[in-house]
Amino acid sequence: MEDLKSKGEAMSLKQMMIRFKRYGGLLVFILIASFLIGLYPLTRQINSYYSKSYMRLLKSFLDEVTRDAVESGQPSFGMVVRRLSEGLVDLATGVDLSGLLSYEKLPSIVPEPRGLFVNGNSTKILIDGGSHILLIEIPVSLLDRMLSAEMAYVFLMASDGTIVACNDLNFQGMRISTRKGFVRMNGTTGFVESEPLEHLSGFVASFIPLRTYFTILLPYLLVAIAALCGAAVWLSLAYSFENRLVVGVNMVLDNINQSLTKLDKTDEVFYVPLETRIAELNQLQAGIQKLIEAQKASWHELHAMMQSLQDTVNELEETQRTLQERNTQIIATLAEAIEIKDANTLGHSDRVVTLALELAKEIGLKDPADLEAIKFGALLHDIGKIGIPEYILNKPGRLTKQEYEVMKLHPIYGEKIIRKISGWDLVADIVRHHHENFDGTGYPDGLKGSQISLRTQIVSIVDVFCALIEERPYRPAMSLEEALKLMQTEMVSTKFDPELFEAFKRVLEKFPRICIAGS
Repeated sequence: MEDLKSKGEAMSLKQMMIRFKRYGGLLVFILIASFLIGLYPLTRQINSYYSKSYMRLLKSFLDEVTRDAVESGQPSFGMVVRRLSEGLVDLATGVDLSGLLSYEKLPSIVPEPRGLFVNGNSTKILIDGGSHILLIEIPVSLLDRMLSAEMAYVFLMASDGTIVACNDLNFQGMRISTRKGFVRMNGTTGFVESEPLEHLSGFVASFIPLRTYFTILLPYLLVAIAALCGAAVWLSLAYSFENRLVVGVNMVLDNINQSLTKLDKTDEVFYVPLETRIAELNQLQAGIQKLIEAQKASWHELHAMMQSLQDTVNELEETQRTLQERNTQIIATLAEAIEIKDANTLGHSDRVVTLALELAKEIGLKDPADLEAIKFGALLHDIGKIGIPEYILNKPGRLTKQEYEVMKLHPIYGEKIIRKISGWDLVADIVRHHHENFDGTGYPDGLKGSQISLRTQIVSIVDVFCALIEERPYRPAMSLEEALKLMQTEMVSTKFDPELFEAFKRVLEKFPRICIAGS
């Protein structure tokens, strides 16, 4: 019995689970990849929103301040504007500021954070005022009021990287070594990005702490983490169910295979369901058990029916044997009745049957239907003589032409009798044509050659031979040699097939006693 778990074209449960795990892992990978890929545009959006907008605002403010200072020479927004000589001496007070201020090329941002004409720290910008130099001093507190420092910081840096203005005073005076990237400043890690100023020898920069990214991305992170956790929990539950399912299915398959193994040794199947943790498998086993019980009941019923049928067949076979014995007795009685009516042919039919069957075996006929037809055809080949008057059958001399024509009717009479027996068409053919000749000169139908069945030719050649070695009222019996010689010289190729005649001679060599008994 083949193992029920043998692999076929269908996908096995194990293969399905491996594929399920593969797809589950792929799902987790896609979620993680989507999360990471989604972070990039979000962080860029954060950078763009805070960095660009803050730096744009500071640039716009500086452009407006410098433009007003050049055009009007008047301070605005609480700033201070002073006129200096090229030697950096205040033209109004004569105070020399060259020790605090310096420049290489105007306009220039001064890296000195201390305020000159304002309290506290300030941002100082030197620009070309034509015949003098303008000093624009902006209080740092002004920038702190203008730009919020909750989510990001904006810097104004000198060319050496020193922070000269910031919306958070804690960063004032610090120096940044990189223009773009992650840095740690004042105990805070974040992303710094800077752009050069178009008209000043300095930079405007922004610093976005990591907490800003985290605060903004928190909803996205929570959703992504929840999705990953959900996928992980779902996969965990699925793998747990997989293990339960595989274990349960393997238990059921092993139990079924054990039952099938017992079936090879016994005639009955006994299946005991196993309790599993999967209700559907328990229901499946209950269904299998009911199906087997129903099959066993059907098998017992079928067995009883087959036994009854076998008894009926035995009775029919016994009845058939009885009927066959009676038919054989009736046929033998008919043959005996023929011989009683034709006293000159006593024992003729029995000899024809014996020799005809031996000749059939000699030429290799083995079909039971052919052998049965030859047997009964040889036994009853002259049954039609019942319809021939006795004075013709027992006439001591030769028959007249009219009497011979009457005698030639006995094959036709015989066929009519045999045709009434169901299934004896082959026997009827032998009875009708056992006087047909190989060259077509016989009666009643004038058949020739292969038109005459081999069964009929066998009976015909044996019938002629037995008639020659038997005594008749109009001639004495011939010896075996005389009969064969007469048949060889006068009948081969005319009445008989030459090859069949040679086979018949071999039969006579094997069974000479049949001929002696006949003579």
